[in-house]
Amino acid sequence: MSAVFEPQWRRRKSEAFDLRANSTAGRTLDLELWGRPVAVYANANFSVYSAQVCNARCRFCVEELRPASRGRALEQQRTVEADDAAYFTALERSLEALRPLQPTISITGGEPSKDPRLPRILALCAGFPSKRRSLTTNGSGLLDLASDGRRIIDHIVAAGVEHLNISRAHPDHERNARLMVFSEGLSAAQLREVVATARGGGCRVRLSCVLIDRAIDSLVGIRSYCEFAGSLGVDNVIFRQLMHVDRDSVADNFVVAFSDRRRTQLEPLLDQISDDPEFEFQQQIVGYYYYVEVWRYRGVDVVFEEADLAQLERTKQTMAGVVHELIFHPNARLASTWQPWDGVLGPP
Repeated sequence: MSAVFEPQWRRRKSEAFDLRANSTAGRTLDLELWGRPVAVYANANFSVYSAQVCNARCRFCVEELRPASRGRALEQQRTVEADDAAYFTALERSLEALRPLQPTISITGGEPSKDPRLPRILALCAGFPSKRRSLTTNGSGLLDLASDGRRIIDHIVAAGVEHLNISRAHPDHERNARLMVFSEGLSAAQLREVVATARGGGCRVRLSCVLIDRAIDSLVGIRSYCEFAGSLGVDNVIFRQLMHVDRDSVADNFVVAFSDRRRTQLEPLLDQISDDPEFEFQQQIVGYYYYVEVWRYRGVDVVFEEADLAQLERTKQTMAGVVHELIFHPNARLASTWQPWDGVLGPP
C-alpha cells in the first residue's frame, strides 16, 4: 500500500505483490485451528458465503467465474448445510477460532439480502471482534421485512456493518436490469431510502460497477456514474475490470465468454484519470491477485480494481502454506479458497 503513486505498480499490478514489502499488513499471524498450526495473512478477510441462490443472472457474475477458472461449474460446488443448528454451530466455532486474527468480516453470496438466515448471521458476527464488517448485495432484499417485522437494512445497521456494497452496473434502471438480468433492482428512490437509513446508523454505502464495453466503459461514463452516486447520497464507488481467469484450467461458460468479449481495459482509463485535474490520487493497494487505486472526484471516493485468478494460483504456489483468505461456505465448512473442496480448514 502506498500514498505516493508508484508507476510500476500500475503496469505490473498484482505481479508486484510482496507480502513483506508492500502488502497492507506486511506479515502473517500464526494461528492454531482445531489443533492444526496455520500461517494466516494478518489482514485476511473472513467471508461468510450465503447459501441463498442469487436472483440475478449477471453475465459477469464473479460467483460463476471463480469455479469456472478452476475448471468447474458453480452447480458442482454448491452444497448447503440445511440444518440451522449445525450451520450456526460451525459458524460460531469458526469465528471463535479466528478471534486472535480479528479479521475483516464480509457477508457475500449468492444474494445475502434474500437469505432467511441473514439476520441471525449478522447478529452472530456482531459478537466477535473485527477490523471491519461489510456486506455485498445486489440490493434487491434490503427493504424486505424479516421474520421479526424489521427491514433487512435495519438488521444490517443494528449489527454494526460499516460498509454496504451494492452492485449496480448502470445508473439507468432499465439498462441496469438488462445487464444484471433481473427485475428486482432498487429504483433510485429506493436506493436513496437505503442510503439514508445506512448513513443514519453509521454504515457507509458503496456502489459497485463493472467496466463493460458499451455500458460504463469510458472516463465520461465514470464521471456520470459518480454523479449519479452523489445524487443518492453515496460518497464511495468502485469500478472493477472484468476478472481474468486461469487459462490452464478454465471451463468456458457464459460468464467467461462475456468477460472476454466485453472487458473494458482499466489501465488506459487510469492513465486518463492521472491526467485529469479533477481526480485527486489517494493510494494504491497491491494484493496477492488484485490491484487497486483510490482517487477522489467531487467529494466521491473512487476505487478502481483489477483482479487475475491465474495470478491467485501462481501466488499460492510461491507462498505455500500461507492462508490469504478465509471463506465459510454454505456447507458449514471453513476453507482457504472459494471452492469448498479445496483448502478445508475445519471445523472438525
